[in-house]
Amino acid sequence: MSWQDTGSAVFTLAEGFLALSLGPLRTSPAVRVVTPAALAALAALLVDVYLY
Repeated sequence: MSWQDTGSAVFTLAEGFLALSLGPLRTSPAVRVVTPAALAALAALLVDVYLY
């Protein structure tokens, strides 16, 4: 795993959190927002590591 892969995952986590917290999950608790954002970041990390 490289720094670029890690950076992609961190950026995806931040972007996903912002998109979800400002959009469809804005009235939900933070745990309900972080969970799908973290899953998206994990998916981005796995795609970066194994497909690129």
